[in-house]
Amino acid sequence: MYDWLVEQMRQRIGNPPLPEIHYPLWAWYQYHSRKKPCPPKTPLKKGEEYSVYLEIEIPDNEVVLTDFSLWVNCMNGWQTKTDRGLEHRIKTYETEVGKYCSFKEYPKDIQQGIMNTWQSIFDMKFRDREWSPWAWWNRSIQATFWCLKLGQVVKVDFVGKEEE
Repeated sequence: MYDWLVEQMRQRIGNPPLPEIHYPLWAWYQYHSRKKPCPPKTPLKKGEEYSVYLEIEIPDNEVVLTDFSLWVNCMNGWQTKTDRGLEHRIKTYETEVGKYCSFKEYPKDIQQGIMNTWQSIFDMKFRDREWSPWAWWNRSIQATFWCLKLGQVVKVDFVGKEEE
């Protein structure tokens, strides 16, 4: 699934700036909702000395935004939107083999059909149309990008043992 996202990023924002970069960095564009746009600064876990929270600003043309809930579907090899024809092909195949299948067990044509539904993770209005008009403000949106430059760091917060 990560390789699929990497290919989508290449198509949308271009190749990584360095050949050594194979996978993107991840950040929250909107953590939980408009009311909770940033992740909470959680207490340290046993063995941790500190945590670092960065506020960053990256140009839009260097970032790919995805709906986190829909991304979870991709990670599990599931469809992100309803496709009745695809659902029928999946059920027919599972009936033939006599079991529920994971993504990698399906024939290539079914895998490709499932992957085609994944395009919806990039459409920030998809859930509004499919689920409800209030979905936008109550969602987690992740940002992926190839690299982070020092000049893009706006603020750094440390959470350490001395602050507990």
